[in-house]
Amino acid sequence: MGNVSSNLADLPAPIRTRSDVIAHEIRPLTIGSIPIGFPVVQAALSGYSDGPMRIVARRLGAGYTLAEVMIDRFVMDLKNRTKTRRHLLVTDEEHPVGGQLMGSDPTEFGPAAQKLVQVGFDVIDINFGCPVKTAVGGCRGGYHLSQPDVALEIVSRVRDATPPHIPVTLKMRRGIDDSSESRDRFYRILDGAFLRGAAAITVHGRTVDQKYIGPSNWDFLREVKQYVGSRTIIGSGDAFTAQACVDMLRYTGVDGVSAARGAIGNPWIFQQAQALAAGLPLPEPDLAEQRRVLEMQCELCLQYQDDVGACATMRMFGIKFSRQHPAERQVRDAFAVVKTVAEWRAVLDRWYV
Repeated sequence: MGNVSSNLADLPAPIRTRSDVIAHEIRPLTIGSIPIGFPVVQAALSGYSDGPMRIVARRLGAGYTLAEVMIDRFVMDLKNRTKTRRHLLVTDEEHPVGGQLMGSDPTEFGPAAQKLVQVGFDVIDINFGCPVKTAVGGCRGGYHLSQPDVALEIVSRVRDATPPHIPVTLKMRRGIDDSSESRDRFYRILDGAFLRGAAAITVHGRTVDQKYIGPSNWDFLREVKQYVGSRTIIGSGDAFTAQACVDMLRYTGVDGVSAARGAIGNPWIFQQAQALAAGLPLPEPDLAEQRRVLEMQCELCLQYQDDVGACATMRMFGIKFSRQHPAERQVRDAFAVVKTVAEWRAVLDRWYV
């Protein structure tokens, strides 16, 4: 890695460790019986965390990744067709890897979880956190934080349907809103999920109503971790940089950090966080390293998709990777207009030399 700095001006500033709080020790993460290692992992990212992205993250230091969220009915209806089978493809080098489910009907979660286990996912994660309008309006994702009984029925059905050695985990936000009723529902689901066998719970510090606006409440993450004691909590929200990931671990005491938007276009965030935690200088990717990883991800995409699909995927990722480039705007604009993989590679030849 060289000395190219990343332009993150469009992202919120990370929350620094407060001087009046003793920094928590950073320990290796375990989910159920699965050892993860360094406790910064890749989140489930809708539209992004496909197989190629997960493999790249693993090769660059992520001890655990999650596939993009899948609706339970979609999982059950998915056929082994060229255009869709990639959603249920798990490669040998990905393990451990989690599959994430979202849905509205509790009865469909168990069979969908079984199918994810059959294709090779090591962990089944339940999404009670998605704040987007289509999910909440369809009584999925973050909507379940408003109905603890239904949420806990889902947890029970998934736990009962999966083998005992497969950890079941949850993704939650801190509530629908900031009302006391919402807070009470959050803790009712939190307690109930652990009692029903959840191995770990990821908590995002924003409410569902906040969506992605405003700061993530890391004080709430500290409170939750102190409340649950030795049970496993993974923090989420505003982990945009390696420094922010380390700050969250030390400030809140959570057992792990889920890197979401901060990992899109920066798969180096995992090894960067490890270096910072060890007191080493921040390693940053030079142009040669950026090109190497972009080419790696493109070649992986071509194993999963045809030229058209791979171009669409890598155009999207190229735009995100451009934040690492000193000529960010020009590179972003160049990636944005490519229509073939050959044109995409021409952008590398022009800007990554």
